[in-house]
Amino acid sequence: MDSQTIAYVHGRFYTMRTPGDTAEAVVVRNGTFLYCGTREEALRLAGDNWVDLGGKTVLPGLIDDHQHVQTYARNLMKVDLSGARSIGEVQSLLRDRASRTPKGKLILGTGFDQTRFAEGRLPTRWDLDQAAPDHPVVITRYCLHINVANTTALERGGLLTAASLPGGVERDSSGQLTGRMQEREAAQLINTITDGVDLTEEELRDAVARALGLANSFGITSVHPIQGKLCNLFEQTSLYQTLRDEGRLTCRIYMGDDEFPGCAIQSGLGDDMVKYGFYKIYTDGSLGARTALFTRPYHDSPQETGTCHYDQAQLDQMVKAAYDRRLQIAVHAIGDRAVEMTLTALKRAHDANPRPWEQVRFRLTHCSLINDRIIAMLREMPVIVDMQPGYVSTNIHWSDDRVGPDRAPYLFAWRTLWDLGLTLCGSSDLPCENLNPLVGVYAVETRSGYDGYLPQGWQPQERLTRYEALSLYTKNPAYASFEENRKGTIEAGKLADFAVFDRDICSIPAPELLRAQVEQTYLGGRLVYDRSAPDPYHPLP
Repeated sequence: MDSQTIAYVHGRFYTMRTPGDTAEAVVVRNGTFLYCGTREEALRLAGDNWVDLGGKTVLPGLIDDHQHVQTYARNLMKVDLSGARSIGEVQSLLRDRASRTPKGKLILGTGFDQTRFAEGRLPTRWDLDQAAPDHPVVITRYCLHINVANTTALERGGLLTAASLPGGVERDSSGQLTGRMQEREAAQLINTITDGVDLTEEELRDAVARALGLANSFGITSVHPIQGKLCNLFEQTSLYQTLRDEGRLTCRIYMGDDEFPGCAIQSGLGDDMVKYGFYKIYTDGSLGARTALFTRPYHDSPQETGTCHYDQAQLDQMVKAAYDRRLQIAVHAIGDRAVEMTLTALKRAHDANPRPWEQVRFRLTHCSLINDRIIAMLREMPVIVDMQPGYVSTNIHWSDDRVGPDRAPYLFAWRTLWDLGLTLCGSSDLPCENLNPLVGVYAVETRSGYDGYLPQGWQPQERLTRYEALSLYTKNPAYASFEENRKGTIEAGKLADFAVFDRDICSIPAPELLRAQVEQTYLGGRLVYDRSAPDPYHPLP
């Protein structure tokens, strides 16, 4: 018997082809599933080469179709502010890092959420000065759309003496810089402050390999990294290619890039490990920063409607250029006005040069707030919607404040969009939300807080079923990357990407999803994560 043929038996393999469809064994040969079915036939095909899974549950390798991997990898070395519940706690964390950092060396912090602060406001440069007056400090909100720099950092970037600054840089009533900066206008300024403190190429590759190892620990085998220069989110396709060549790439990569390709390539260029995927466009900001573009003002800030990075004519031109090049397009649109503008641009490009939607597979990223006009447009435009389930549970304490009671049913409207027949995908928007897809499954199924807040669910009519929620991380994102014939389900002929769990993911109560563990993860039949290994986050030899 071929030594590369191996059977995995005595498992509960949820194939994800249809709800409840299971097999008791699979056979893997040369990185793909040769067979999916009964134990007896699997053993006949594999002979003595078999592994007993002890009745464990197995799912297809999970797919996260919206991550900023290299930003997350860098963030692993920054001050983690995600647990801070006050500006005082932020100061304490920064003060501790400053005590262990040579004077003058830049300190970066990430992950804070001012909506959870006791003070109920964003930090200022003066708050950061109190914690680390002898270090340049820049901290970033978890949504990645707001940064705060201290006085030393502003001086380092030449901002305090600049003759003019863009609108994204805030001043107080006396005209002084507060240190708060947001959106596209601030990106280059942040680059100026942080210039020269990045990792070496080798250090970054090691950090990314480690980050992908963490993804494997949650059963993830495919990732769609996205570059967003607008928010200082940088990705290097060549880095993934190098990791592949070194044998250290443990997730399949489908790249999204907000730079229009300089050569005449099309989506899908590459191989099963690294592909160029799509052209990414950013239209607006975020709900937390009140920069998502609304048709009507924010409920809790009537003077604001959000930020628009392009007018309709500019967006039309960008979408049409990519459409005519036959690039897959993904557009970041969170507010309902941004979604309307995006769908208008797509319709104009499509009407001018009609192609079957099956070939286009346009990706509407976030689509957090919709309205009746958008629903009517989506009935005629079968786009792919990539929302992040985690935002439902993370934002649950203040979602009503942002949109008000009349718009609340249209926020994170999973069921409404699903029932339109659209392909919905789930993701983490890493580092914005939790990397674990099961956390997202919990969020979209319960629409409750991770702490159990609102057990009845926020806008519970928009819940999805367990199978539908798992589809967001398996078969649906495989379709989004034109790879539904290669991954996303467990069946003969597809890549042998699968994850073994410590409990039955398809039947346990939703709160138990938050405690479930991955035992092993396989990529093309290769074991890339083993919970029992001394260093489980690196692939085994």
